[in-house]
Amino acid sequence: MKKSGKPSGKTEFSPKIFHAKPTDWLGVAGFMLLGAVIGLVISLLVPPKYEAVSKLTTNLEVVTNTNVTEIMIDAQVDIVGTLMFHPDVIERVKQALADEGLTYTATELTRKTKIERQLMTTLIKVRDTDPEVAALIATTWAEKAYERLTEAYPHALALSEAKASQALLTSCVEDVTKQNLPFCQSLTEDKTGQILSETESIILKESPLSLGLTGELNISQYQPAPVPENPVAFVRSTLILAGALAGLVFALLLGELLTKEHERE
Repeated sequence: MKKSGKPSGKTEFSPKIFHAKPTDWLGVAGFMLLGAVIGLVISLLVPPKYEAVSKLTTNLEVVTNTNVTEIMIDAQVDIVGTLMFHPDVIERVKQALADEGLTYTATELTRKTKIERQLMTTLIKVRDTDPEVAALIATTWAEKAYERLTEAYPHALALSEAKASQALLTSCVEDVTKQNLPFCQSLTEDKTGQILSETESIILKESPLSLGLTGELNISQYQPAPVPENPVAFVRSTLILAGALAGLVFALLLGELLTKEHERE
């Protein structure tokens, strides 16, 4: 029988770092230093960005033993986040900032801003190179959104009441168990037609003015954004560290490539 020989050492991969000489480490340190310097230069050219956060709090009245589901509740709160970018809200923010001497387009404002949700609270996050400007924009956004949604709430309440009246009329006709209720028994054909006509008119009128809100959703308050103290992007120390690590990786890859090229020769 033939004895199986050991695999050749050339087939085994041994990283260059395990066989590096002291002089090789000097080269690695040089690349790391070069990367750190590049990171420092970038930090000098690109100013750090600060993030300010304001909050808009909502309350949702949930009636038990009804057809209201968690998905419906979640969708209602999500509507508030969508309305943060409503044209009316953005226009009011632009005007308020212009009064403070800050001129922005709608595109510039939306690029600076990110909306997040935290349970029943909508977070308005604004990034800027000036921490005070970031706090001012975030606070103004929350304030103007609160004002606009508060204006829409009476229309949402009227819309919800009109839809509830239509649902009650429908139940009087279709639900046998409710036909003995005093309200249902008091209905005549003319009165039913009148109520339906009035509620349809209210629904058509109030739907666009309610902004998609309902009577159960109430915008309770807003919290101004504090001035951020620490930057969240383009931090100098982070860029220097990232540059040094990039230099380390580049040096190791270059060492492996040079080693393979030498073995081929």
